[in-house]
Amino acid sequence: MVEALHLGSMLPATLGACCLAGGRDRRSATAWLGMLAMLAAMTDTMVLPSPLLPAVAWAALLVALAIATAARTRRPTGPIDGAARNAHRTMGLHRALQGLLMAGLLVIMSAHRHADSAITAAATPAHAAHTPGGAWLPLVLAAAALAFAAYSARLLLRPGARRLDRAEAALGGFAVAAMTVAAVL
Repeated sequence: MVEALHLGSMLPATLGACCLAGGRDRRSATAWLGMLAMLAAMTDTMVLPSPLLPAVAWAALLVALAIATAARTRRPTGPIDGAARNAHRTMGLHRALQGLLMAGLLVIMSAHRHADSAITAAATPAHAAHTPGGAWLPLVLAAAALAFAAYSARLLLRPGARRLDRAEAALGGFAVAAMTVAAVL
């Protein structure tokens, strides 16, 4: 079931990348790098039988790209009007938060995967016991994911928002929600 939820989170994340391709920020290198790195990290850590990079390395990359996305969102390049600037900042913040949450969720999911593949059942009495940071980290990430889902819903329902921005926000929120459910199970 966890694998199905994880794969289920990859579909909306991939569709979110398609929304980026048709959106205002389609020329943003940081937006593309963040989106592609997130998809590559999800594929590498959860789909491939032996990951190319450890989840912590992917998480560090996602955090760095989220910071770069947030920094670039703060100062857009080129001439841009007020409504477009607001949409640029809003979607940039959404992408940065999604990258941060996915970084934490990847680490937790990787810990689950490695503990579940352990040979002795005695070594893994509960998922929370083998999660980096103990039992509190999944709870903090679940609360952050809930707040992110509310933020995504707010963007989805925002008057005057472009369809692709609404779709990207909804798909990003759904991807994080599915990944969170998989991580806390």
